[in-house]
Amino acid sequence: MSGVAFPVLLVCSGNICRSPIAEQLLRARVEAPVEFGSAGTLARPGMPMTDEAALMSRQHGGEPDGHLARRVTRELVQSSGLILTAAREHRARVVELFPRASAYTFTLRQFARLAAMAEVPEGDGRSVVAAVAARRGFAAPVAPDQDDVPDPYRRPLAEYEVAAALIDDAVRSVAPALARVR
Repeated sequence: MSGVAFPVLLVCSGNICRSPIAEQLLRARVEAPVEFGSAGTLARPGMPMTDEAALMSRQHGGEPDGHLARRVTRELVQSSGLILTAAREHRARVVELFPRASAYTFTLRQFARLAAMAEVPEGDGRSVVAAVAARRGFAAPVAPDQDDVPDPYRRPLAEYEVAAALIDDAVRSVAPALARVR
């Protein structure tokens, strides 16, 4: 993919809390030819981030201004090189839209765990994803909820803080792997 940015899509439900926070934090921390976008499985196109999510993004180094929700589509899934979802339900929906995406779709926290244990080579985006994906069978099993970032929507600010901290923690392992994209 030389000369072309590697497309990474972040997915949650409404595209107004978790996926835009993850998108913005990754964008702020990865200086590589990677293009980040986000979408939601149930998104109402054009909705802004919640005030709480925008606050969390800013507090963790993201830039939320101008974000507007969009719905995940088969075309978005098919044109992405890596898809990171907030929860297992979103991963399932993505793969339902385009079954071949199962090779490059992970929850954010799953990809972070795998990236932390992988020897990620410098290379095109697909080789970076393949190196992380190759660790799937070697990672110790985790409880299913360890793959999910809980949805803070319409909950107290403390729930947004928990979700943002989980996202920030995952991004700390994902960003170095994606920074190896050339």
